[in-house]
Amino acid sequence: MLKLLKQYQKLIIVLILPYLYLMMVLIVPTSYSVTAPGNLTPVEQFIQIDGIEPVGDFNTIYVYSYDPITAFQYFMLFNDQTMDVYLTTDREKDMNLSDEYQSGQLSKLVSMKTSLIVAYELANDQDPSIMIDYLYRGLYVYMRPSRMTDLKIGDEVVSINGENYADHTHETFLALTQSDQYTLTVKRTTGDNTTYHTILYVRQEGELSLRFLRNDEILSAQPQFQLPGKNNMVGGPSGGMMQTLSLYASLLKLNIEGVKIAGTGTIQMGGIIGPIGGIRQKIYTANYQKVDVFFIPAVHQQAISDINIDFELVVVTTTEEAVNWLHENFN
Repeated sequence: MLKLLKQYQKLIIVLILPYLYLMMVLIVPTSYSVTAPGNLTPVEQFIQIDGIEPVGDFNTIYVYSYDPITAFQYFMLFNDQTMDVYLTTDREKDMNLSDEYQSGQLSKLVSMKTSLIVAYELANDQDPSIMIDYLYRGLYVYMRPSRMTDLKIGDEVVSINGENYADHTHETFLALTQSDQYTLTVKRTTGDNTTYHTILYVRQEGELSLRFLRNDEILSAQPQFQLPGKNNMVGGPSGGMMQTLSLYASLLKLNIEGVKIAGTGTIQMGGIIGPIGGIRQKIYTANYQKVDVFFIPAVHQQAISDINIDFELVVVTTTEEAVNWLHENFN
């Protein structure tokens, strides 16, 4: 057998090299990721208002993300205009699947709470019986280096360098994190058990910084609401604008029928609509799903100027602009 192997050694090498190359192309990951068109999710699946039937056909939109992709996938997708193939970011490389999921779910929860506050306050301008009461509670830990296992995504930051959130606005409290070293006091709740932990953060050279989200506690609302969608597998904050519009329209019982409305955009306190990722893939998704109206943040308008659009595009910078458009076109 050994004599036979030696006799055909060169032939075996010649035959096996293409096989190994093919396996490498098909299996070995590259340093690239891809964002692909996704689908729509009805907004009513995320937030329900007690005693109020949802009005209109409002939808959030999501895309698919894969990282990393193989060399074969890279060559197949690179020239597809509906795909976004890009170098995997340092943040993506450092996050495991559990961290990605937890961050996505946290940002979705914050987005839903912000949508409720903004929608109720806007609706209150039209109907004073619609009310919401909330308090600022500091920050959530949104992203952190994977080495910091003592700090959990979702931890509530109540103090920074000994300064309590109650003595600050959100902007001044967040500003305390704009350095390479600081001490956090975090509140962690598991079931009925609440604990506090003090954690020193020292940024290492070349390391991405900690990231935080605003933490508001909704104390009461009239009418009351439920959040069945906070346990939904879809994560991220990009549905904030559409959640706000759907809530507003439902609270005021606007007459919006026979129109398929979708859109994308984060929502900030005060009603500012912020940028999102995967905007081109979301536009292609809207085309595929045959929506009638699509809302986008103004910051993304130029990025999609070369795409043929099969729907009415509404470009806005604030929720006030968006709800005004609803009133002008449907009431």
